[in-house]
Amino acid sequence: MIAATSFSSNFPPPQKKPTTLTNTSTSLNYNTQFISLLLNCSSLQELHQLHAQFVKTGAINDSVLLTRLISLCSLLDFSNVEYIHRILFSVSNGNRIIWNSIFQEFSVSSVPEQSLLLFIKMIEGDKSSSVNSHVIPSILKACSRIMGASEGIQIHGICVKLNTMADSYVQNAMIQMYSKCGQLFEARQVFDKMPDKNVVSWNSIITCYAELGRWEDVKILFWLMVEESFLIPNSITLVKMISACTKSGDFEAGKWVHQYILENGIRVCLNLGNTLMNMYAKMGEMNEARRLFDQMWEQDVVSWTTLVSGYAGSGSLDVAREFFDRIPNRNVIAWNAMFAGYVSNGCFLEAVLLFRDMLVFSENPDRATILSVLAACVGLEDIFTARTIHGFVCKGGIDWTVDLVNCFIRMYTKCGSMYSAELLFKRMHMKNEITFTTMIVGYVQCGAEEVALEIFYKMPYKDIISWNALLAVLNQCSYFNEALSIFLDMLRANVRPNKLTLVSMLSACANAGAFDLGQWIHAYIDRNNIETDNHLLSSLIDMYAKCGSIEIAVELFAKVQNKDLLIWSIMIRGLAMNGHGNLALDLFEEMLQFGVEPDSITFIGVLSACSHAGLVDKGRHYFDMMTRLYKISPEAEHYSCMVDIFGRRGLLLEAKDFIEDIPRNCNEKAIWGALLGACRIHGNVELAKYAANHLLELDPNSSGGYVLLSNIYAETSNWNDVVEVRKLMKMKGVAKLPGCSCIELNGVVQEFFAGDISHPQCEQIYRILEELERHMGSTDSEYEYYSLDRLLCPQRCLKNWD
Repeated sequence: MIAATSFSSNFPPPQKKPTTLTNTSTSLNYNTQFISLLLNCSSLQELHQLHAQFVKTGAINDSVLLTRLISLCSLLDFSNVEYIHRILFSVSNGNRIIWNSIFQEFSVSSVPEQSLLLFIKMIEGDKSSSVNSHVIPSILKACSRIMGASEGIQIHGICVKLNTMADSYVQNAMIQMYSKCGQLFEARQVFDKMPDKNVVSWNSIITCYAELGRWEDVKILFWLMVEESFLIPNSITLVKMISACTKSGDFEAGKWVHQYILENGIRVCLNLGNTLMNMYAKMGEMNEARRLFDQMWEQDVVSWTTLVSGYAGSGSLDVAREFFDRIPNRNVIAWNAMFAGYVSNGCFLEAVLLFRDMLVFSENPDRATILSVLAACVGLEDIFTARTIHGFVCKGGIDWTVDLVNCFIRMYTKCGSMYSAELLFKRMHMKNEITFTTMIVGYVQCGAEEVALEIFYKMPYKDIISWNALLAVLNQCSYFNEALSIFLDMLRANVRPNKLTLVSMLSACANAGAFDLGQWIHAYIDRNNIETDNHLLSSLIDMYAKCGSIEIAVELFAKVQNKDLLIWSIMIRGLAMNGHGNLALDLFEEMLQFGVEPDSITFIGVLSACSHAGLVDKGRHYFDMMTRLYKISPEAEHYSCMVDIFGRRGLLLEAKDFIEDIPRNCNEKAIWGALLGACRIHGNVELAKYAANHLLELDPNSSGGYVLLSNIYAETSNWNDVVEVRKLMKMKGVAKLPGCSCIELNGVVQEFFAGDISHPQCEQIYRILEELERHMGSTDSEYEYYSLDRLLCPQRCLKNWD
C-alpha cells in the first residue's frame, strides 16, 4: 500500500474559485490529477484520504469528480453503501445525474443489493425528489439480479405512487424484472396495461415468454405485433421468433418469417443470420443453410459451428469435418459440436482421435467435451483411453460435478470394470438417484444381481425412474423371476406403476410364463383407465401369445385401430409359435396389402411360421423376398429359421449346403445347433458329427452341443460313442444344465430342476410325483387335445372368432 505521506504529497494545492479562462484550465488540470489518483486507489484508507482532499480543496462540489468518487466506491470490494450514503448526503449538489450514475454502477456491480439499500435510504431521506424514470430501471435491474420479486413488487408500488409508471422506459424495465424473477402473470399485466406499445415493449414481453420456453406464446405475440399493431419487428424480435419456430418444430412458420424478412428488406445482422442458419440446419435443409452462410457479410465462430452441427446431424460427417478444419478461430464450443457429431453417428474412434488433436492444439476441454469423449469410450469399450481421460480430469482442473462422476461410473460399468466404478461410488460425498441406478444396472449386467438388489434397497430415495431402470435391466439380462419379485415389492411400497413399468412387467410375465400376473396387469390397466398406446398393446398381445392364450391375443389385436409394424409383427410371431403357421402367413399378406413395410423382426416371425407349418417352398419365397425385394440383410435368426425349415422336412443335405453359403461373420452357433437338432430327429449320425464339430469349435463350453450329440448316439445305440462324449465333457469341465420346469402359483413362478432338493416343499413334491407315476402306470388314460384351428376363421386377418 502507498504510504500516507507520499500519497498526500501528490495532491494539488487547494483550488480557488475560477474566474478566468486560465483558472478554468488550471481547474481541469487539477481534476485530471484527481481522476488519476482515483484510478490508482487500492484501499479504503487511500479512498478516505482522497475524500478528505476533495473536501479540503473544494473538489467535492465538482459534479464530475463527485460522480467519479462515488462510482469508484460502488466498484471497490472494500467499500460499503453507508459510506456512499454519507458522501451523497453531505454535499449540496447531489443532483439527479449523480444519483442515476450511482444506481447504474451498483446494478451491474458484484453487489447489486447495495443499490436497493441506497434506494431505501434515498426514499427515507429528503432525496425522494431525485427519484425519476432514469433511476427506477437501474433499481429494477438490481432486483432482477438478486431474484428479488418481493422487492420488485414494492418498487412497482413506489412507481405508481410517484407517477413514474407512465414512462415506457420504466414499464419495459418492469416487464424485464418480472420476467427474470419468474413472475409471468405480473409481467403480462404490466404489458397489457401499456397504452402505447413500441417495439421494445413487445421485445420485452416476447423475451419473457421465450426465457420460460413457452414457444407457442412467443409465436402468438409475434403475430399480434405484426398483424394487429402493424409494427415492424427488429432483429431481436425476429431472433426470438425464429428460435421459437425452431424449438417447437414449426418450420413452416419459420420459413414464413424468413420470407417476411426478405419482403420487408430487413437487414440480416450476424445474430439473425446465425439463427436462420440454425433453423434450416435443424430442418435438415443444409443447402439453404449453406446459402445463408455464403451471403453473410461476416461470419463468426457461431456461424461455422452451426454448419458443422448441421452437417454432422444430417450424417455428412466428411463435410462437417471439412468446415470444422476451416474455422479460423476455433473455440471449445466448435470442438464440442464436432465431438457430438461423431458420437451421435457412432464414429467413436474418430471422436477419440479428435480429442487427441484437441490436446495437441492446446485447446482446453470443458465438461461437455469430457462427456462426449467418455460416450465414445463406452461405444468402443476402450477402458484404457477412458482411464487416461480420468487422469486428465483429475489434473486439469475440471470441476467434479455429480453428473460428471456419474458419467465416469457409467463408463466403467459399461466396460465391465465394476471395481473402478465402486471406488468412485464410495468416494462420492453426494449421490443422486442416477448414481445409484447406474451402479445397480452395472452390477446386474455383470451377473451380480444380488449386490445390485442390496444397493437398490439401501437407496435413501427411490422414485419411479429407479424402479423402472431396475426392472428393465433385470428383463434385459433374463432375470425374469427377480423382476416379478421386485414388481411385487414396488406395489407393496405403494409406488404407482406407469406405462414403462407395465411394459417391462408384461415382458417379464411373457418370458417367465406368469400368466396370472399378466392378467392382473391387464385388469389393472382397465381398472385405472390407463391409455393404451400401441407399445403397451403390443406388450399385452405378446404376453398372451407367449403364455398360450392366443385367442385373447387375437381379440386384442382385432381391437387395435391403428396397427403399426410392431403390432403386426408380434401377432404374426405369436400365431407362429402357437402352431398357426398358415394363419400367420395370411396375416402377413394382409399387412402388405395395408402398405406396411416389414422389417427383419417381421420376417423372423414369417420364417418361423413356415418352419412350424413345414412350408419349405414358402420359406424360400419369403427369404428371397426379404433379401431381394426389401434389401434386408439376413441375421443369425433368419438363417436358423431356414435351417429349421429344411431340417423339419428331412432336407438335411440342403440345410448343410445352405449353412456353408452363409457369410463367416455371422453368429453360427444357433445355426449349427438347429442342424444338430434336425439330425437328432432324423437319426443322421454322420451329419450330426459334422454339425457338432462346428458347433463345439465355435463354443467349446456349450453343454447343449455335447448333450445333443450324446443323445443321438444313444438313440442309435452307439454306446461307446456316448461314453466318449461323456468323458470329453468331464475332461473339459463342461457340466450338463439340469432340466427345468416351472408353474405359477399366486402370482409367483415356482421353478423345479431335475434332482433338485432345495425347494422348501421338496418332500411333498416328490411324494406326489411318485403317486402320479403309480397312477399313470395303472390307468389307461385318454387325452383329448384341444385345437384352436376350429376356433379360427380360415379367412385372412383373423377377423372373426367363434
